[in-house]
Amino acid sequence: MKISIIYASQTGNTEAAAEYIMDGILAKHPFIQVKMMNVRENEVDLEFLNQSEAVIFGSPVYFTGMSWELKKWFDQSFRIKLNGKFGTAFVTANSLTGGTDTAIMDIMRHMLAKGMFVFSGEGSQPLGAFQMGAVVLAKELDKYADRLEALGANVADAVTSFERH
Repeated sequence: MKISIIYASQTGNTEAAAEYIMDGILAKHPFIQVKMMNVRENEVDLEFLNQSEAVIFGSPVYFTGMSWELKKWFDQSFRIKLNGKFGTAFVTANSLTGGTDTAIMDIMRHMLAKGMFVFSGEGSQPLGAFQMGAVVLAKELDKYADRLEALGANVADAVTSFERH
C-alpha cells in the first residue's frame, strides 16, 4: 500500500508539516510506503503516485488560496489519473484567520474535479477545531505536530479499512 504526500513549500514549513504527517502514517501503519513530493522541486514520482491508494496535498496559504505552484501542478496534471484515490489536504499559514478554510476548500475542489474521494481527515484521532483537513500556524509548527500526525494516521486508517471491504 502506498500514500503520496504532494506539497509546495518555499520556506520549509509545509515540508516540515508533511514530515509530521508521514510520521503519523508510519507510526500507526509501518508497512505503508509513503513518499513526500515537493512540486516546487519537480519531485513528483508519477509511477509511485499512480500506484498510491491515497494522496495528501499540502500548501502554504497564499491570498486565501493554495500556492500558485500547487495550482499549476493541478492545472497541468490532466493526464495524471487521480480518480478513485482517497485524498485530503493540509495548509500552513501565518494566521488562522487569513483564509485557511478557503485554501483547504481550494485544494479539495481540485481533488473533486480529479474524481478523488475527498476525506476530511477526521477519524479516530480528532484533529481539533477544523472539520476539513489540517490547518497549522507556520511559526508554531511543533505545537501542531499531534494534529498533523493524527491526519496521517487517520488517512492511513481510512485507506486500510477501505481496502479490507
